[in-house]
Amino acid sequence: MKQRVLIVDDSPFIRRMIGDWLSGEPDIEVVGTCNDGDEAVEQNRKLKPDVITLDVEMPKRDGISALREIMDKDPTAVLMVSSVTLEGAKLTMTALDIGAFDFVTKPQGASSLKFVEAKQELLDKVRAAKHARLSVTHGSFAKVSEVSGSTDKVALIASSTGGPKALTALWRALPKRFPAPILIVQHMPEGFTASLAHRLDEICTVPCKEATARDKVTPGLALVAPGGKHMLVRDDGSIELNTEPTVHGVRPAADLLFASAAQVYGERIVGTVLTGMGVDGAEGSVAIRKAGGVMLGESEETAAIYGMPKAAKAAGGIDAEFPLHEMAHAIVSKLAGRAESVA
Repeated sequence: MKQRVLIVDDSPFIRRMIGDWLSGEPDIEVVGTCNDGDEAVEQNRKLKPDVITLDVEMPKRDGISALREIMDKDPTAVLMVSSVTLEGAKLTMTALDIGAFDFVTKPQGASSLKFVEAKQELLDKVRAAKHARLSVTHGSFAKVSEVSGSTDKVALIASSTGGPKALTALWRALPKRFPAPILIVQHMPEGFTASLAHRLDEICTVPCKEATARDKVTPGLALVAPGGKHMLVRDDGSIELNTEPTVHGVRPAADLLFASAAQVYGERIVGTVLTGMGVDGAEGSVAIRKAGGVMLGESEETAAIYGMPKAAKAAGGIDAEFPLHEMAHAIVSKLAGRAESVA
């Protein structure tokens, strides 16, 4: 059965471009287009599409307002279409919090390669929406008590589709004065990871910032890999950033961070693979386990997309799986050296 898509964008050019991209695929059908948030809500109710591509910024009713009503009245997999601006990034973070499945950015400049990349990303995410969980029941999120003492361990986190919302929920459950450094790879383009780091930092549990070259891996501080750059750990505990080719089609790639950390920290690693499509993190998870570290995976019951955790588990890279509402407790327990049952 074809994926039925509704396109919502203020720009006739963008509507036509996305429509042409989607209509050319045998497994996708464009069921309608519109240019305003009010019309998006109405057309979603009438047409009942599988996926909506929704412009973030529109002059009448914006995408954020329309998204709130869509998720409240007729929940649908919504893929936000965002401009690469500071304001666009902030609005996109808000949309993901409200319940948008994921986002794509409008291609910038005249480069034909940029348009090819944007097209493939859009197609991949529209297809992935078929498997997305729109309303995951996380159960009770018990905030973890503050941790006494110190540790020489380091926490690593990999996430992709559904990751910003999962990270936000995880952050709210983490304790203040978190004892270990946290290094995060979230698949996002340049310009968006700074907004994600700021959003996490505002929760006021574990301080968080976008990583810069030569930052030190520091207990109690979380560093998010910048969009468009791979993040690795050097032997001296400093951060290396580079623009080497993509891995699994993504940059930053969790596999590179995990592999470098395995060499530096070995058995002192507590790693976590959260929701996301694709296989990034699987090879790195195996490397961490071989080095003596521990790897946790988000279980299928809460993952928006059970792709990355599933791939890591299938590769033999996961020691135990936990639903998201238990993950903060599991991470802190592993940092403290307490045993947990293997799923």
